Amino acid sequence: MFQKLLCPTLMLVCVAVTVVGQNAHYDHRLLQERVNRLEPYIVAAALRHRVDPRILRAICFVESRYRIDVVSPKGARGPMQFMPATAARYGLRDPHNPEQAIDAAARYVRDLLKKFDGRVDLALAAYNAGEGAVISFMTGKPLLLRDGRIVNVRGVVTGGIPPYAETREYVRSVLALLNGTTARPVERNAQSMRSVTRRDLTIDVFDVSESTQKIFFRRASSFIEVH
Repeated sequence: MFQKLLCPTLMLVCVAVTVVGQNAHYDHRLLQERVNRLEPYIVAAALRHRVDPRILRAICFVESRYRIDVVSPKGARGPMQFMPATAARYGLRDPHNPEQAIDAAARYVRDLLKKFDGRVDLALAAYNAGEGAVISFMTGKPLLLRDGRIVNVRGVVTGGIPPYAETREYVRSVLALLNGTTARPVERNAQSMRSVTRRDLTIDVFDVSESTQKIFFRRASSFIEVH
């Protein structure tokens, strides 16, 4: 079973290496070593919580390039880039512990998929921007945060994905890896999305193109300021 689940990992690494291949400073050997180290935790967590391991692999790559010691400018930590509040919510004491972090991420992804009726694109948007923001842009209802800031103050309806450049890029990046392609900038029109089915996984994806690779070179934090 482990070998069966490991094959898609090697494919993901090949895609990841391809999309970052133009970056002369990117060390593919070190990436492969990190992947090999974390893959058993991804497989175990995916089986334990019944989450597609491809989603966890893609998130781990986009969030941290499989690095366990990273800390974002916004305070997100570890290979799955947990913010403190979300880490506490899932009982994650050490976000830099890869086994614990990946297990918590699997539970979080499972819960997000359940909340958003299996929509992978919305689950990813929520992983990045928070489920409250996704719900706000699904319903058009502004969201008041604890610190007094308001999400979606104008009551915009986007179908769920917040109109933040970083979140849109994040969703495109992960979905592109899941589909074995690289992503191109998406138009704001919701009609630019299409649904495809891969095995037992239905993914609402943006139009993608193998010709655009620069999206994976950006090193911005995966967490954003709320406007």
